[in-house]
Amino acid sequence: MPLKNKKAYGLCVYKIKKKSIKVLLCKGIQSKEAWGFLKGVTLKEESAENCAQREVQEESSIYVKKIYFEEYFEQLNEEKDIGIWLVNYDNLKNIDEKFVNEKLLNNHLSWENQKVKFFALEELPLIREKQEYLMKDIKDFLQNKH
Repeated sequence: MPLKNKKAYGLCVYKIKKKSIKVLLCKGIQSKEAWGFLKGVTLKEESAENCAQREVQEESSIYVKKIYFEEYFEQLNEEKDIGIWLVNYDNLKNIDEKFVNEKLLNNHLSWENQKVKFFALEELPLIREKQEYLMKDIKDFLQNKH
């Protein structure tokens, strides 16, 4: 019987200003160049939505009510499958005070990440391999939606 893949869930907070769409990404402490979504592995018996909510709050101190979770995207990988919900920045209370120049303030940053910041879809950094297709799907969706 094959082993089940680990499951990781998180959020892609996006914001739209004028004609620019930006997404929130993180750079882990062990990463030299690659960025990805705020996410983490489920705890025993934890639902996917609860995992995404908990991980984002742990990694960025951003609390997101589940009613604000929008479209869901998934990338299946050899070792760990990743699921991400979109969340509109405008629905999040008091989020502006956590950022300066699109970058999460250090006092809100977890030990797991070097940086958390917004990137325009046209100027994305190198994306972690296990999230490349996920980012492509999310980018295409956001560009077509807005």
